[in-house]
Amino acid sequence: MGGKSGVLAKTFFIYLTLFVLFGGLYFGWGIALGKAGGYEYVNALLNADHKRVVRDLTVVAGDHDRTDAHPLFVLLLNPVGVLLSGGFGSRLVAAVAMNSAAGAACVVLTCAFFRRAGFGWFFAVLYAAILGLSSTHIFFGATPETWIFAALGIILLYFLAAVTPGRTSAFVPAAVFAAGMATTNLVPAALAFAAGIYKRASLKAVLIKTIVFGLVVTGCVAVLSVAQKLLYPRSTVFFLPEVYRYEFSTYSPIVKYFGGLELNYLWARLRAVAGVLFLYNVVAPQAVVRWYSAGEFCLPLKPFVDVDFARFGPVGFIAAAFWLGLIIWAAYSFIRHKENRTPVLIGLLLTLAFNVAFYFFYGTTLYVYAISTAFPLLASAALALRPYGRPGTKAFYVLAGALTCFLVLELANNLRFLYQILGAFRNYPFPLTP
Repeated sequence: MGGKSGVLAKTFFIYLTLFVLFGGLYFGWGIALGKAGGYEYVNALLNADHKRVVRDLTVVAGDHDRTDAHPLFVLLLNPVGVLLSGGFGSRLVAAVAMNSAAGAACVVLTCAFFRRAGFGWFFAVLYAAILGLSSTHIFFGATPETWIFAALGIILLYFLAAVTPGRTSAFVPAAVFAAGMATTNLVPAALAFAAGIYKRASLKAVLIKTIVFGLVVTGCVAVLSVAQKLLYPRSTVFFLPEVYRYEFSTYSPIVKYFGGLELNYLWARLRAVAGVLFLYNVVAPQAVVRWYSAGEFCLPLKPFVDVDFARFGPVGFIAAAFWLGLIIWAAYSFIRHKENRTPVLIGLLLTLAFNVAFYFFYGTTLYVYAISTAFPLLASAALALRPYGRPGTKAFYVLAGALTCFLVLELANNLRFLYQILGAFRNYPFPLTP
């Protein structure tokens, strides 16, 4: 019993340390940016909806119109946010606290996922830290947004695929939460569920069970969406056809301008999507400040137009080279080591493929969606590289050294990115969001 108690104590200590470190980092930076006025205007910072999310989390009677794309965000999180805002005496602090807790939970669950997948503590913590310090997690973990909760849902689903594969009593509530944060999470939910049952059933059985699972989850989300509409009359149900007609006609450049698009544009769009979902979501480019009109402030990231290394700083350039090198190494390992192609790895790769295909057609500001691929990308690369992580081999030290170097470079580059943004807002402050 003493040995088991010691293992449990060590596990608890490591997870608690990760939660406190990353939660503290996210919370501190989120509050600092809020005090500088970063959440005062909609789309003021990287075209994210920070002001709207603060309202969704902490105001009962507010306008909750984006529940068309984030079906249960208000129902599941607003009661907690209202209680916290009363306790803290500040809606801003309550929203940032919830957001940073979700960001820290992403890091802890990632570490737990790798432990259950058979990784030692060194690589499990290292990979979790790389995720937590990635461009999108360090940004959306600190600033109030729906996407950190959506990312948490994806990580939870694949954690369950590693811990309790195919267990519907666990997968259904997790999938309802994930899809409730973003409707696009229905696809990763189905893929994670299928990955869990693949080895225990025929392909036909997997397809049938996955379809039934998807219908059950969609039905549960629909019922809860109607309940949310009754409790929050200014929310929107997600399953009406006009919702999707509006979304794609407004936010899809492919659908919006279909028939007038040239091949060069489509190629540029594909490169932009690949750059954001495979590189900029981990290694932040330089922030670019633009002024649109008096009293309005926006920080679009010009590098998201294309993959252009010239738009990184010196440290960012090296970090990007390290990251792309690791991705290429992982691709080589995936091709060479056929025995390593587990259902979970295939599910993660299919999740990546879905995101690339979906955001090729949808999304005018790609960076806000990039966090949806951060975990699938990191986890699939880590699982593919697992044959080189055996202790005592030369490959182990090469991989450990490369990942450690990348972590240091990632930390330096992405903190610089945060300070660029914070410095810009401090030079042109807005009133503190209530």
